[in-house]
Amino acid sequence: MLGISELQRTRQIVVGLLLLCFLLYFWELGQIPFYNYEESKEALVVWEIVNNGGWILPLRNGTEIPLKPPLFHWCGALMALLSGRLNEFAVRSPSAVFATATVLVTFFFGQALWHWRVGLLSALILATSPEWVRWATYARSDMALVFFLTAACVTFFHLWQESAVRRRTVYLFYLSVGLATLAKGPLGLIVPGLVVVFFLGIARELRFFSRMRLTEGAVIVFLVAASWYLLALWQGGGEFFRHQILDENVFRFLDNEQGGPSRDHAFYYYVPALCAGMLPWSLFFPALAHFLYSSRAELRERKLRYPLVWGLTGLVFFSLASGKRSNYILPLYPAVALLLGVWWQELVEGTLASAALVKRLARACALALCIGLSLMVLMLIAHSAGFDLDHIVTPFLHPRDQANLPLVAHSLQSQFPVVVVWLAILALATAWYVWGLRREQWMYVFAALTVCTSSSLYFTNALFHPLLAWERTYKPFMRGVRSTVKNAPLYFYKDAYDYGAIFYADRHIPSYKDDLPSLPVDGNAGTPLYLLMWEEDWQTLSATTANRLEYLVTSEGKGPDKKHRLVLVALLPGHDRDDGKEQGKQ
Repeated sequence: MLGISELQRTRQIVVGLLLLCFLLYFWELGQIPFYNYEESKEALVVWEIVNNGGWILPLRNGTEIPLKPPLFHWCGALMALLSGRLNEFAVRSPSAVFATATVLVTFFFGQALWHWRVGLLSALILATSPEWVRWATYARSDMALVFFLTAACVTFFHLWQESAVRRRTVYLFYLSVGLATLAKGPLGLIVPGLVVVFFLGIARELRFFSRMRLTEGAVIVFLVAASWYLLALWQGGGEFFRHQILDENVFRFLDNEQGGPSRDHAFYYYVPALCAGMLPWSLFFPALAHFLYSSRAELRERKLRYPLVWGLTGLVFFSLASGKRSNYILPLYPAVALLLGVWWQELVEGTLASAALVKRLARACALALCIGLSLMVLMLIAHSAGFDLDHIVTPFLHPRDQANLPLVAHSLQSQFPVVVVWLAILALATAWYVWGLRREQWMYVFAALTVCTSSSLYFTNALFHPLLAWERTYKPFMRGVRSTVKNAPLYFYKDAYDYGAIFYADRHIPSYKDDLPSLPVDGNAGTPLYLLMWEEDWQTLSATTANRLEYLVTSEGKGPDKKHRLVLVALLPGHDRDDGKEQGKQ
């Protein structure tokens, strides 16, 4: 049993981690409007559940079958119902909650296996990894999957360590697998299954399967996940099977001809993706690799084999898939963070087997990081002072990020006092970092690194994200559309279609696919028909149908791709609105 001081320390650590997660994940979570396709699509599913009660198979815009199981959307809908408001916070908060819960699970797992400091270091590494923070504030099902996969992997290891397998632990493992499957499909079953199989195979303990109550486990997973699939199949029929089972799972993994940006990556894509997603902690990967190699004979005794198998199994599995995106490997982050946490603990305590070599590697990585931080501070100061550094930075950026450089420069100049606070924090943390590095006080190095990373993530999100979102979102525009249109018919014209616009319209918006009716205006009074179309389409139509269409307003936002403004026009009464009208987007 833990002593009083240990319990107090654990409580203090938990409170500290919760405060950090609140700052990075929850703070002003609902202030950023939806402005990209992915978040808007998931938000629209939550809208359907809350407004139309489609808890089994909610159809986006009344016609589209969603591509993911509904666990995340159920959580968002429950949050909306409990708070009484269906908004950005309600839709995004499940991701933040699951990300925070995974950070805490990582802490407790590291504490139970090694030491409280290992748990704390691992949790901080995980909580402040840029890719983790990004998806913790994103309205997608990834964090729900990651939490239950982590819970399943952690529960299995405790199960394997028990001298007498307890039924409660077994059931908790299968419940986690079932919920992971309900979060994002068969991945929730396949990934933990592969981890368990490979770990037991390497440990030469495959006979352990006989103690895992496989029949009871299959029943639990079936009741939790498969029962929903059967109900959804009953409601959606062949279209559900084709879209959510075949397209989203089988073909996405096997078929390289399905198209999309996720197909254009090499087999080794996830290695640099993991390094980028866990910066700056990934700078210490070479030292971690040396540590694991030098400890290869003691991996089992030091309890390092399991997180290593967990991480490598997932890395190989996702690398074999034809579709690759950086968020797919989020389930590996807790395992990698645990390994890094053990390495940092060894470094702090000075108990590394090859201390001199590993410290040299760590010192080289730390020095490179220090130089990088110093350069970033100098560039921010120069940019804030009005110097144009775009020609220096541009060659190192993705084209999408290059397009955002003017926005970044505007943010730095318009919010200079906030930038000064950020720079001051970075400068103090960098000085602390250098001080700890010169004296080989690795805990201070780690603490300074945590301050640099967490403050940079917070200020980056606070400074740049809102400007980017409000430049693209249709939220203010659609509020005006709602007040203008009220209950009158509203359609998208041809290929003008945006999920965020539908969410903020708070109604279904079908598509008007064909050309406008050619009938003349007869002047009969009636309810006008409103159309949402791209600005360029209106410019073309206004030259030929000015007597039939009435221009009302153009959006300020340019949409997810920053290419299109929406225009609201009214098709004047007297037209045959049934001609060429399609009830739903094909």
